[in-house]
Amino acid sequence: MHYAPGGTQSSQNSRSAARIRHGSAVWHGSTRCAALLTVALLMPFPCDAEGSWSASLGATSNYVYRGISQTYGGGAVQLGASYQSALGWFAGAWGSNVDPYPGGKSFQELDLYTGVVRPLGKDFTVQGTYTRYTYLHDPRTANYDHDEVSVAVAYLDLIAASVSYQPDSTSYSDFGFAQRRSALAYEVNARWPLPKGFAATAGAGYYDLHDLFGVGYWAGDLGLSYVYRRLTVGISRFFCDGTAARLYEDASANRTWAVSAVLRF
Repeated sequence: MHYAPGGTQSSQNSRSAARIRHGSAVWHGSTRCAALLTVALLMPFPCDAEGSWSASLGATSNYVYRGISQTYGGGAVQLGASYQSALGWFAGAWGSNVDPYPGGKSFQELDLYTGVVRPLGKDFTVQGTYTRYTYLHDPRTANYDHDEVSVAVAYLDLIAASVSYQPDSTSYSDFGFAQRRSALAYEVNARWPLPKGFAATAGAGYYDLHDLFGVGYWAGDLGLSYVYRRLTVGISRFFCDGTAARLYEDASANRTWAVSAVLRF
């Protein structure tokens, strides 16, 4: 989309969480690291189980993505569906209503994604994902559709680190309008199980928009979630640095709260 550039397992990264849960976490680095990850993704992945389908229906009081509200502080309804094959590849779709401008017209975001996940030893997994972001019935004159490629490495279901690259990002901010430029995101997300179905969550990221606007910014979140059978409810507190507010003014989610609920099938 985005008024802002354009996930942690919260409203901030709800669309990313739908993809990352296939393989957990993410790290990115040097050319040597990228080569090792490529080899790992191409390694045979023995598995006897059949593939599986899943779906989700969610709602949030504020759709926050990478520290920026995509609904200008308003609520959103979000749908997702995915297929995970026995060979390690996956594909799916995720959608939400968006309204990035105050008093603007609401429209729809649709993300189509595919990728592959591979084990790295006993406790780690590596995942590569391609995502196509599209915006349906978008009243803006510019085309904000764009691509993203990401690599992630996860340790169990506890911590994940990722790097994402967008070669053709388009964004409008108080710094001006930039079209078809590159953007990078470096993110770390963690989830710590607590008794009685609760879990503490946290995430942090640096978003490199130097090719777009000559700056980058930091954002993060802290949260608490509760799982009851197929339902997950959560509350999150978001934080951004001053550069995010300079870029996107009131769309910055610094010190804002969001409550969310997701029903999985």
